[in-house]
Amino acid sequence: LTPTEARQEGSRLLAYLRRNMFGVLRGARWCMRRPILATSSCARWWSSPTQGAQQLAHPILKGEEEPQKLFLDFSALVELLREQFDGPVTGAQDAEKAAEITKLLRSIRFNKREWQQYTNFVGNRYTRTLVGFDPNFAVLLLSWERGQTSPIHCHMESSCWVKVLDGQIQETIYDYPDSSDTGNPLRLNTEAIYSPEQATYIDDSYGVHKMGNPSMETPCVSLHIYSPPFSACNIFDRVSGMKKLISFKTVYDTNPPPEVLDTANNAGSVKEEAKSKQYILKSVDKISLETFVERVKANLSDPESNPECISALLEKLVLSPDEWERFVHFGERFYTRNLLLLNESFSIMLLCWNTQQATPPHTHGDDKQSWFKVLRGELEMTTYKDDVNERFKLCAEAKSEPEISHKKTIRVGDPVQYEAPNESCHKLGNTSDTDTAVSIHVYSPPYVQLKYECSSGEMKRLPVVHYGEMFNQIEHIDERWRGCDLYSNFPSFRTLLDEAFARAPSDDCPTLHANVCNLLEQIQLNPEEWKAQAKLNASHFTRVLVGQSERWMLILTCWDRDQGTPIHDHQGSYNWIKVLEGQLREENYRCRLLPDSESDEEKAKRRADGEKQYEEHCVQLTRSGTLHTDSVTFLDSDIVHRIRNISGKPAFSLHLYSPPYVKAQVTGRVRVVCILILYPCVI
Repeated sequence: LTPTEARQEGSRLLAYLRRNMFGVLRGARWCMRRPILATSSCARWWSSPTQGAQQLAHPILKGEEEPQKLFLDFSALVELLREQFDGPVTGAQDAEKAAEITKLLRSIRFNKREWQQYTNFVGNRYTRTLVGFDPNFAVLLLSWERGQTSPIHCHMESSCWVKVLDGQIQETIYDYPDSSDTGNPLRLNTEAIYSPEQATYIDDSYGVHKMGNPSMETPCVSLHIYSPPFSACNIFDRVSGMKKLISFKTVYDTNPPPEVLDTANNAGSVKEEAKSKQYILKSVDKISLETFVERVKANLSDPESNPECISALLEKLVLSPDEWERFVHFGERFYTRNLLLLNESFSIMLLCWNTQQATPPHTHGDDKQSWFKVLRGELEMTTYKDDVNERFKLCAEAKSEPEISHKKTIRVGDPVQYEAPNESCHKLGNTSDTDTAVSIHVYSPPYVQLKYECSSGEMKRLPVVHYGEMFNQIEHIDERWRGCDLYSNFPSFRTLLDEAFARAPSDDCPTLHANVCNLLEQIQLNPEEWKAQAKLNASHFTRVLVGQSERWMLILTCWDRDQGTPIHDHQGSYNWIKVLEGQLREENYRCRLLPDSESDEEKAKRRADGEKQYEEHCVQLTRSGTLHTDSVTFLDSDIVHRIRNISGKPAFSLHLYSPPYVKAQVTGRVRVVCILILYPCVI
C-alpha cells in the first residue's frame, strides 16, 4: 500500500471497529484457536459477508456493506454458549444476559444441510431431537408438522430461547397461575408469530406459554435452548388452569447402573473427582471416561501397533456419575450418537439406544478398525454376507435386507468387541421392548458421520450430539477424514488451507494435492455466506477474491447462464475446483502455443488452410466432463482448459490456485494474449 492508501485503509478499519466492537473482540478470541472438524467445531469463527472480499472482473467490483452475521455450526454454538455461562447455572438468567444471548441467536446463521439431519417429522405430534448438551444448558431441534402445537407449559425456573430455522412458529403467553387461580381459565398475556432467523426468550417470570406451527401448508423447524436443562415440567389446562407434571426422559437420563458405582469412602479404591464431590469405583482396576481418554492420548498415538491396548482399557472403563449425567441421553426416533473425543487418531462415541432402535446396515470403511463395549442393557449384532453390490444399497427403511451371515447378542460384562478393517456389512441395535441400552465405541482412524442410502436412493446421515470442546481438538485435516462433512465458514476454511499448505514442503507435493481435494470435498459453506459475496454480471462471469496467502489464492466464481471462459492455462499454478451450485462443463485441451510473431511461411499456411482448420490444428480437445453441485476436481499445473455454465440458471464455484494465479493466457484464433490480471487484497 502507498502511504495514502494505508491511511485510507486505517480510517476504514477504525470505523468498522467502532460499529462492530463486540463481534470483533469475540472473533479475535476465537481466531486465537485452531479450527476443528465441524462435527467438533470447525465453523466457529464469525464472518462478515463482505469483509476482505474484492470483486474481480471487468471492471473490478466492490461489495456492499451488510449487517454482521455469525456463520456457525452446532458444535460452535455449544462452545459459544459454554462461554456465555460463568459457573454453574441454577435458575433463569437476568434480563441483561437473556437479551445478550437473544441478540446473539438472531445474528447466527446455520447451514440448512446440517440442521436438516436432525429433523424428524411425524404426523401425530411435534418431535424433539437433542443437538448439544452441557450441564448448564441443552440445545434441541424441534420439528413441527402442519398445525402441530405444544401444550401450555412452564420452564421450571429455567431460561428458554427459541430461534426459528424454517417456516413460522406462533407463541401464545399466559400469565403464570397462582394458587388463587385454580379452577379459573388462564389469562392471555401476549401472542406473536416468528419467522426464520428471528429469536425470542421466555422464563417463568414472563408466564407460561405454548408454541406451534400456525401454517397448514408448510412444516416448521425451530432451535430451543434451555438453561439449566430440566427433565420434567408442568403443563396447564387453558380452561381450568389445572397443572400436571410430565417427564422429558427422551432428553435427559440421570440414572447410572447401580452396580457400577459406590459412594462409600474406601481408601483402597481409585479416587476420581466428579463436580464438587468425590466418588469411588467399586474395584481398584476400574477407570473413568476422563482417565480412559487421557491414557488413550498419552500412550496410543499409533493404535494399529497394538489394538489389544484399547481393548484392555475399555475393559476397565465405567462412567462416573457426572459423566453418566452429562453424556447419557436417549432420542425418540433414532439412537443418539454422543461425540466425546475427536483427534487425529481416534473418535470416541457414547451410543444411547432407546427400545427397538438400531443402526442401518453399514460398514466403517476399508481402513477403519473399531472397538465397543456395552455399558447398559444388551445389543444384537447382525452381520450380513459380504455382497459388495448390495451392502451400500440398504438402510433401515428398506423392505428387504441381504442374506444374514450370523447374529450375536452382547451384554453388560461381555468382552470388548473388536472389528478389524474391511469388516462385513452389519447393523447393531437394541431389540428390547422395555429396556434402554448404552454402549461406548472407539474408531481409528476417526469415524464420525454414519452415511447410508435409503430405499429411495437418497443419501442420509445420522448426526451427533455436540458437547463443545471436550478432551481434545483436531490438529489438522488429512486423508483420514474423508467422508466427514465440515460445516464451515470462510475464516475457518482459510485457516485450514494455511495449515494444509504449511505441512507440505512444496506446491507439487502429491499428498498436498490429495489432502486439499479431501478438504474441498468435505467443506460445506453456508450458501447465505457465499451468496452475500457473489455478484452476477450479464456480460461476463465474475471472480471474487475470498482468500489469499503467499502460497494459495481462493476465488469465488459466479456464472450467469451460458457464460464461460476462453481456452486458457494457469501459468504454472495448480488448480482445485468445487461446484457450489449448478452444473459446469469442463473441457481440457492439448495446445501448441504460437510465437508472438509469425514467419511469412506460417502466415501463408494459415491463409491456405483457413482460420478454422488452423485453430483446430493448434487446440485439440483431450477430455471433457460435467461438474455437478459438490463435485471437486484437480487440475495439474500444465493444464489448458475452459469452463462453461450449462445449468440454464446461475452457477457458482470455488477455485483454489497454488501458487496464486495472477494472470491468464488464452489461446485465440492466431496467437496467445493476456486477458486478465487479478489484483489481490489482504484478507
